[in-house]
Amino acid sequence: MTDAQAIDGGGTDRSEVADGNGTTAGRGMSRGLRWALTAVATLVSLNLLIAGLDLLTPTPSGPPGSSYATAPDGAAACADLLRRRGHAVRRLREGPATATLDPAGTLIVLDPDGFVQEDARALRRFAAAGGRLVLAVEAPGRWLRTVVDDAPTWSANPTATATPLVPVPETSGVERVRTDLVGSWSRAGAGLPVLGAPGRILMIVTAVGSGRVTLLADPSPLRNRLLASDDNAALGLALAGTPGRPVQFLESVHGYGGARGLAALPTSWKWALITLLLAGLVWIASRIRRLGPAQEPARVLPPPRRAYVDAVAATLARTRRSHEASEPVRQAAREQLARRAGLRADADEEAIARAALRIGLPADEAQALTGRPDGSASVLAAGRALARLTGAQR
Repeated sequence: MTDAQAIDGGGTDRSEVADGNGTTAGRGMSRGLRWALTAVATLVSLNLLIAGLDLLTPTPSGPPGSSYATAPDGAAACADLLRRRGHAVRRLREGPATATLDPAGTLIVLDPDGFVQEDARALRRFAAAGGRLVLAVEAPGRWLRTVVDDAPTWSANPTATATPLVPVPETSGVERVRTDLVGSWSRAGAGLPVLGAPGRILMIVTAVGSGRVTLLADPSPLRNRLLASDDNAALGLALAGTPGRPVQFLESVHGYGGARGLAALPTSWKWALITLLLAGLVWIASRIRRLGPAQEPARVLPPPRRAYVDAVAATLARTRRSHEASEPVRQAAREQLARRAGLRADADEEAIARAALRIGLPADEAQALTGRPDGSASVLAAGRALARLTGAQR
């Protein structure tokens, strides 16, 4: 029996705590899996933080030509200008073929991605009924021929500035318009050129039924970037019509549909919800124990006494006063020795040492029971002496 086993009383070593199959009974998930889950949770938290900062401090965004867009190519500034000048501004998220278009108002279409023929016919019916239609189009498709008769021809030859060619309501208060050099009309068709430069036509007005259609070859004067340049803002007000006239911006051509429920949420909100869901799943996974049977295959034993003894020994070593902690061991060994050897309670140290040797204790253990312990070896010897004396009586 070793010294540690004597102090432990024959307890099981820590390495021997095992299940019925001889393997260590572990709890919880592996360290590698915990590190992986922690890394995923950290990434999710960073994404949530970035999404939150984006919501709190939004940056200019949105598709070109949209009255929702605050980006340089958007038209949110134009919509805000018309609203402040007394126009009732509304964003139309339905397609022209299914929407209710009021001919008493103005419908503005900026940078459309394209139209199906059914939508183009709906725009023509709106204008023919007396509506005011503004089409600011870059390189329009064949659908334009459905909206107006003898449609003009678009050209990639732009003009940097344009001035009124004839006095019409659509150019009221306008002296010069600045563009972003997108394009122009090379042929007016059946329309009337009202804004342009030598050899370049920027804007055409044509009648459809009892209404009017304004065709702008370059939508940039109404975009956020250039609205404050020259008389671009005045052009936007003139195109909307008299103050108080309702104005609708067609947004279905920019990807804004009449969605409801979760589909109506902004994309950033959807990603935030998905990130929250992933964070919740990661948290749940981090709390789940490793896969295995519902019940432990063997009873998990408490730590052996040796672990406790080692911990106490380490604590005592740090205090450097081990003799005080070992004194009860020496006293108990001396009492056991006195009963076995028939010593008096006031026996001196020499009598105790002789009695210890007489009953068979080794010299180091007999020495440990007298005087003051002078080190860890003396403390261990006193413990061994107590173990021998106690075991001898059993």
